[in-house]
Amino acid sequence: MKNFRIKPTMAALAAIVAVTGAQSAHADSFFWAVNQFTEVNKLDGDTGAIVDHFVVPGHTSLVASVAIIGGTGYYTQLGDTTIRKFDLATHNDLGTAFTLTQPTAGWTNGITTDASGNLWFADGGAGKLQEYTTSGTFLGSHDFPNPANAYRDGSVVFNGMVVTNRGDQQGPYDLYSLPGNNSDPLTLVQSSFITTTANGSNGIAFNGVNFYTSDEQAHKVSKWDIHGHFVSIADLDPNSRYENWTFASQDIVVNPPGVPEPATWAMMLIGFGGLGAVMRRRRSRVATA
Repeated sequence: MKNFRIKPTMAALAAIVAVTGAQSAHADSFFWAVNQFTEVNKLDGDTGAIVDHFVVPGHTSLVASVAIIGGTGYYTQLGDTTIRKFDLATHNDLGTAFTLTQPTAGWTNGITTDASGNLWFADGGAGKLQEYTTSGTFLGSHDFPNPANAYRDGSVVFNGMVVTNRGDQQGPYDLYSLPGNNSDPLTLVQSSFITTTANGSNGIAFNGVNFYTSDEQAHKVSKWDIHGHFVSIADLDPNSRYENWTFASQDIVVNPPGVPEPATWAMMLIGFGGLGAVMRRRRSRVATA
C-alpha cells in the first residue's frame, strides 16, 4: 500500500485557502445596549435600526450597561457593585448574579464580555479594569495609566487588548495591552486609536471584525475597521440615550479576518518553502538540459 504525502505545492495552496477563508469570516453587526437607563435594545450597527427591545427586568435603579453571554444577560446599575441578570429568551428577572468583591472608585458603569465569556468592568475615575467569571470569581484587575473623567462608559476587551474612552461621553478611544500578570497595570499602545472626539462618545462594541462607537448627543453610530479606521456612520433613534454597548460573547469572532493563527503561518512557511524547493529543482533541470 502506498504512503501518500502532500506535495509542498499542495501545502502552500492549503495555507492560502486557510488565510482566504479567515478573510471571508463573517461577524454580524447586532449588538446590545441600554436605552434611557431602563430598556435593553438589540441594534443593527450598520443601519442603527432597533431589532429587539424590552424593559430590563428586576432593576431598581438606573441601568447602565448590559452584557450577553449565551442565553443570559448581565447588567450594571449606575454606581452599584451588584451585578444582576435576566433570561434573554423569557425576559424574566434572575436576581443577583454576584457582587464585585474588589474595591472600586464608585464609578461602576460599563460591563463588557470577551469571546471566552468572562465579564469585564471598566471603573471610572481612578478605578481599575476588573475581570470576573459569570459566577463572580475574581480573575484580576489592572490600573489604567490615567484616570477617567468620571464614568468610563465605553470599553471592549479582545485578544489581550483593551479599547476604552477617556471618561463620561468623552472620546477619543485609546488602545491598551493587557499584561500577563493579573494584577499589573495596562500599557498604552496607541493614544487616539479611534479618533472620534464627539461630545457623547460613550459606547463601543467590537465583534472581532469591526468596532462600533456611539455619539449619544448626535444619535449616531460609527463603524470602524480593526485598525481603527473610519468605515461608515448611521442614524440612531433621535429619542435614544445609550450607554455602553457590547456584542454577545457567542457573536464575537475569535480570529479576526486577515490575521492567520500561528499554525497557519507555520503551514505557509513550510508550504512556500517546499514550493521554492520545487521551483529550484525545475530551474536546475532546465539548466542541465
